[in-house]
Amino acid sequence: MTSITTAQTQRLSLIDVINRCDSFPYPSDTVRLERLSFLTFIVDEIPCGRIHSSVVPHIVAFNQQDRPAFHITDTTIAFMPWLKDYESRSDAIAQMLDIWRKDTKSFPSLSGWRDELYGVYTHNTDPATTKGGAALAIERSACGIFGVHAYGIHMNGYVRTGPRPHEVKMWVARRSATKPTYPGMLDNMVAGGMGFGHSPGYTVLKESMEEATIPLEIARNAVPVGTISYTKLSKDETDSQPETQIVYDLELPADFTPTPCDTEVENFRLWTMDEVLDSIRSGEFKPNCACVCLHFMIRHAVLTPENESDYLEIVQRLNRKLEFPGPKKWPTFKEDL
Repeated sequence: MTSITTAQTQRLSLIDVINRCDSFPYPSDTVRLERLSFLTFIVDEIPCGRIHSSVVPHIVAFNQQDRPAFHITDTTIAFMPWLKDYESRSDAIAQMLDIWRKDTKSFPSLSGWRDELYGVYTHNTDPATTKGGAALAIERSACGIFGVHAYGIHMNGYVRTGPRPHEVKMWVARRSATKPTYPGMLDNMVAGGMGFGHSPGYTVLKESMEEATIPLEIARNAVPVGTISYTKLSKDETDSQPETQIVYDLELPADFTPTPCDTEVENFRLWTMDEVLDSIRSGEFKPNCACVCLHFMIRHAVLTPENESDYLEIVQRLNRKLEFPGPKKWPTFKEDL
């Protein structure tokens, strides 16, 4: 079994690492939840997100029109009954965000406008009122404002160094210093959000080429191996972001080297598991990417019940139960590969 060695300067336990990613309080922390003051975002009578009380005055202001778009109570925000399908709901949200994006002091997350939509799902999949099973779609950078469930893919690229599961090295990416989020931090070999209309498998192929110049014939060997899920709380405690990352492994030939294709990645390095773990404990990884690495280390017996005292809690915490619905079938209407 591989030994897990760490540098004297390390300051994070692996639970600390998870807490940096999964930072929204759990239901049992009622005192903190009440202090945070979030309202439930309701769609089709189903909780689909959470909106901070500081956003309510901006929604009230938007409602000052001939037909108000939102019904607001002390604890909930919902669409008015006349907004009952994908098109009308998505349009109302888009109109409101077009106003808000001019106010980056109140909505700093919108300064990173992506011009990419994420689907919001309920239990209703009626094609007469949904699109691709989604009740509405929201600009990616605004998902945290509404606290809706977002999805992405993360792929571990690795090379075998021996016959045992833990005898592997991992390809690690360094994010560009110009990235608007987590600049210069370490990342998984391939990762990306799932735009509305893209399935997980398609997103893997798309991001593999865009981020790491991995040919389709190699990327198609990626294997889905599970998920991690968490809810992030923004530093100012006004945005919450539930996310599920669908995790893939891609075993690569020893003579293949991923290379940056766009401006999002600075470089790739092939590291031992000890080097990866050392950098995780040192806080050098983007938080959710660190959790994806831990997921890999558990599955490949790098972390075991014998060498990690928090093993059981780590396994449990990597898959937070998220309370908002997700898709039953991934929409694929924007795929072109």
